[in-house]
Order: sequence, then structure tokens, then C-alpha cells
Amino acid sequence: MTSDSSSGPANGRLSEVLIGDNRELQLLVARGLFPVPAEQLVPLQVALASGEDPEVAQEAAGALGQLDPRIAANVLKEGDSDEVMAFFARHASHPVILETVVRHRRVSQVLLRELAARLPPDLQEVLLLRQDALVEDPAILDRLEQNPELSTYARRRIGEYREHLLRRDELPSPPAGAGREGQEPGDADVLEALAEAGLRPAEGEVDDCTGLSEAQIRTLPVPVRLKLARGATRTLRSILVRDKNPMVARAVLYGNALSDSEVEQIATSRAVVEEVLEAIARTRQWIRKYGIMLAVVRNPRAPVGVAVRLVSRLSVRDLRTLGRDRNVADAVRSAAGRLYRIKRG
Repeated sequence: MTSDSSSGPANGRLSEVLIGDNRELQLLVARGLFPVPAEQLVPLQVALASGEDPEVAQEAAGALGQLDPRIAANVLKEGDSDEVMAFFARHASHPVILETVVRHRRVSQVLLRELAARLPPDLQEVLLLRQDALVEDPAILDRLEQNPELSTYARRRIGEYREHLLRRDELPSPPAGAGREGQEPGDADVLEALAEAGLRPAEGEVDDCTGLSEAQIRTLPVPVRLKLARGATRTLRSILVRDKNPMVARAVLYGNALSDSEVEQIATSRAVVEEVLEAIARTRQWIRKYGIMLAVVRNPRAPVGVAVRLVSRLSVRDLRTLGRDRNVADAVRSAAGRLYRIKRG
């Protein structure tokens, strides 16, 4: 509704729906025909879909199943209803909706376990970015491994998580003298690690937030670097994205709101590990940007298969330049030269 005069009565009538006195109104709402915004209507439809009246429940479930996925995703993003989240997680199959659920800050570990067993390969990668949930509930990884569509990429990442992120009580007993690398650190652990690193020789760029130099940050345990990578300052991001541990470097990409220009700068860097460039190439909203895509292709550290796949999207001018670039792999240079001759002719 667009006017205040109509929104009041509408909200008042909606409050009657769950009381159950007006079945005609219940059916109207269940079918999605009541003229109110989706963020008000959908939660009521979800409640009716699990109600005791079979006809009303069937109508509500049917209408929700036909709901535009973009509208459903927006309701999920803007709302805070656990019931709505659970309904769409268990009944929806559209990737837009499922991705919204997996990324949502309020999604429960129970739902993530359920989803892990049936997510398609591209959404498996999205799930593997939820390091916070995976550390708290390693059973999500167990369910993901049972997914019949488990991708090779996801299988490899699961192995990395088991090596670096799982809590100590989920791993075999470490040998005497082993560190706490497999344990997600608490605030006290982080402060202790920062203090210890500060006693070591300082060298390179200094991060104002931690007060540590690049060399000192490199000495921090992997779980501490992973934790610092999420929500990091720009200086800290520039240090950690060049980390030799792929998980730390990727945590910078997915744990922060990066601008396109910053992603392009990362894609240009020859100091990042190839997994960072692979992750950028796998992220649609980034690789669609021509500057970012070109930076990945021209980076000698980019996986050859990734670079060759992207060559076909280059302009004739850039194909010509790349075909003469001795810094890139022979396969990339050859593919660029061949496409240049085809497009030029």
C-alpha cells in the first residue's frame, strides 16, 4: 500500500489472519492476493502454509512456490523471520533464493547442514565462504561431502578447512608441543598472539589497527590471520591478501566489502597466490568487469586454464598486446595471438 490511510486498516485486517476468525481473508492472504507489500504478506503466507487448515495451507504453499525468486530473496534479505528462512531453505530450489539463505547473517547451522547435502556446485562455493559457521559446526562439511554433486573444487576446499579451521576437539590429538593452529581463536587468543608478534623484528608496511608490520603479521598463527582478515582495514587487507596461505588470502576477498578498483588492484598483483586469482575469476560480479578480467588474464600467476578461458572475451587491441606479452604463459599468448588473427580478419 502506498498511503498511510490504507496501510493502517490493512495491517489491522492482517492481524485477523492468524487469529482464524475470517477464513475468507485467510484464503485471500494465502493466495497472495491481499494488496500489501511482500515483506508483510510473505511471513503470513509462511505461517498459513504450516497451519491446521489443509486447504489454506495448500493454497499458501502453492502461492509461495510461484513467488518471483527475486521478491523472495528481497524478503529474506530485509526480514528477520526464522520461520520464513526455514520455509524457503527447505522448499525452494531456485539458486537466487538458496544463495540468499546461505549468505544470510541469521541462517542457522541446522539449515546450513540441510542445504549442504543438496546445493549445486556453484552454491557449494558460497557455503564454503561461511567460515564462521563451518568453524562452529564442522558437521556442515560432513553433510557437504555427502552431496552427490560435490565438485572437485569443493572437495579440495573441505580438505583445507579440516587442516586449518576445525576446532581442536574435532581433530585427532596433536603431538606434544604442537600449536593451536586448528582452533578458532577467541579475542583473548588474538590479543595474546598480537602481543607476541609485536616482540619480533618489524619489517615492511605497518598496519595502524594492529600496530604490527607486515613481517610481524606473517608470523601470526593461521587461525589468527584468518580472523583478522574478516572486516580488515585496507592496509591489513593489502598485507593479508598476499598471504602465502590460500585460505587467509581468500578470506580477505570474501570477508570484506571490496570496491571494484581494489579487486582490480589485487588481480594485477604478482605477489598473490594463484588461488586468489582463481577465486576472483569464479566470482561473477567481479569477473564481469572488463578491467578485473583483463588484469587476471595478464597476471602471470593466474592459472593457465582460467586465463585461456577468459582470453576470448578480450578486445582486439588487448588480444594483440597479450599475443606479444612474454610474461604470460605460452598457452595464453598463443590463444591470444590466434584469436587476434581471427577477429582482425
